[in-house]
Amino acid sequence: MEKEKQSLQETVSKERENYKSVFLKKRSVCNRQSVYISGEIQKRITQIVGVITGKQVSIGNFIDNVLEEHLSTHNDVLSALYWEEMQKGIFNQPKEKDV
Repeated sequence: MEKEKQSLQETVSKERENYKSVFLKKRSVCNRQSVYISGEIQKRITQIVGVITGKQVSIGNFIDNVLEEHLSTHNDVLSALYWEEMQKGIFNQPKEKDV
């Protein structure tokens, strides 16, 4: 029982460190762009990132890291969806209905 508990704690500890190394890292963000997120999400991210990193990582860094991981993780699906849409071509788009 004690061995299982220790193993679980080690797994959780590794997951925490992995999360920190992927999502809670500083990065230089060049060529910045504005995007809008809901106030509720912004408030949650500010609180979480601020407390965990001692305000060493910005909200922008966190969001950039999350999006980079998402795009990397789902690259195959996104590529397939993208090319599926591209195959339709500009001449195969639905026609606008007369109003």
